[in-house]
Amino acid sequence: MTTDAPAGKAALHDLVVRAVDAFEGVFDRVFRGDPAVNANLSVEATEAALVDGLPTLVLITPWTLNGLIFPLDRTGPSELLIAGNLRRVVRGDVPPLGVYWSVNLVPDVSRLASPRQARTLANSFAGPFRDGVRTWKLSVPPA
Repeated sequence: MTTDAPAGKAALHDLVVRAVDAFEGVFDRVFRGDPAVNANLSVEATEAALVDGLPTLVLITPWTLNGLIFPLDRTGPSELLIAGNLRRVVRGDVPPLGVYWSVNLVPDVSRLASPRQARTLANSFAGPFRDGVRTWKLSVPPA
């Protein structure tokens, strides 16, 4: 289930702001000036949603496009099935965002022509990403 409940919307908006802030910092510290990044793109969070109570979003950056999960108990999956493909998930911790779990949806964004094209691609992965999160969440025994 995804939600647009007012409390959920406020929390998701805060998460989006923190994610963009955190990854703009990563860009400044690690990727600024790197010829491999796509100069047409900036850091952008899209498709924020609660999936069975788990905050999620899709993150566009000049170097990649990832799905992020924010489990409240700080445990996450080691892999997700997304659109028929098993994808590795890694844990991250970037201030001011905190702990998250990340799955690479599009490893190479260097050929995307515009932010609009990146958003279209991100939106196309959002549903399959959320389905993968939901499937993982349903497989985890209740605490």
